[in-house]
Amino acid sequence: MKTTIISLFLIMATVFVYSQTEQDYMMIMVKQKKAFKMAQTEKDFQDLANSFERIANTETDKWHPLYYAAFCYINLSFVSEGSDKKDSYLDKAQTFIDKAIEIYPEESELFVLQGLLYQGRIQIDPETRGRNYSMKAGEALNQAKKFNPDNPRAYYLLGMNVLHIPEAFGGGIKAACPLFKTAMEKYRTTVPDHVLSPTWGGEQNQQQYAQNCGEEE
Repeated sequence: MKTTIISLFLIMATVFVYSQTEQDYMMIMVKQKKAFKMAQTEKDFQDLANSFERIANTETDKWHPLYYAAFCYINLSFVSEGSDKKDSYLDKAQTFIDKAIEIYPEESELFVLQGLLYQGRIQIDPETRGRNYSMKAGEALNQAKKFNPDNPRAYYLLGMNVLHIPEAFGGGIKAACPLFKTAMEKYRTTVPDHVLSPTWGGEQNQQQYAQNCGEEE
């Protein structure tokens, strides 16, 4: 009887510690996610990337910290100057995406992020990188759509991808507008399944649709 009581106490103590640890993790991640929405400068994104990396090193079974660390480095590439610097940030982002996909190989959002990273490579040197990385981005984003057909970010970035492909190769405004429109519908109807789930892209997608597709209705 005494052994049973001790065992029950140990189980309850373990559950309590796990619960507290999980609560702490969620509180920190929610706080950092809110800070990410306000980030603008290289320092902002670098500080957040460092923070998400520290969390990822502790919470090794979770993909969200790796996702947001990678997202910070992708954004660092967009706001920084100099091709080598931009590429180095994307190289760092790729390491986090690779780790996250090892943990959750069928997570749609990770393949969306991979597609965004490839689009970041294009922006550094569109003339020489456009064709190769556009194909890579399309493959990643179609994979994202396969894993979650309701992921609005997959359609939005596919629209961006197609928009910048020449019409002769199946791209252009007419091909991109249905993707932007579908993305808008998905943004309106899809409810995030987790408080840490990505929610970005809706405003940018709407701007692209308004700018490019007003006469395509």
